[in-house]
Amino acid sequence: MSETKVIIAENIKKYIDTKGIKHNWIIERIGISKPTFYKLLKGEGNINQFEEKILKLFRLKDPFYFHRTDIDLPKSLAELNRPENFMDYVALSYHGEENLEFNKGMEVFREFVELIDVLHSVSSPVNEVLERELS
Repeated sequence: MSETKVIIAENIKKYIDTKGIKHNWIIERIGISKPTFYKLLKGEGNINQFEEKILKLFRLKDPFYFHRTDIDLPKSLAELNRPENFMDYVALSYHGEENLEFNKGMEVFREFVELIDVLHSVSSPVNEVLERELS
């Protein structure tokens, strides 16, 4: 097994873990069997064939994206959803003076948005169908 294959396999594995994507989803999308997919993640088999499909699946333009030892991974969902990121995003578009009152107000606003998101997911049509089936 070549060192390049190992680097590619490790980077693909890290990318998938960072994105929080289930293996079954990828297996279905690129048309690969489970054993072949897991061999790919170990650096075995014809990595180049499936690397192209994975690049296309994730819309990565750089054909050597997974070949680097210092790969620049995307932010995970947990990192994107951190409260500090919300405050940083708001601060970029706020042109007034940032003070304690502003920060408290934005914290309440963030919690309000999270509450709406939870209520929206609870009241979705899928949940209504499930409730009817359980009754």
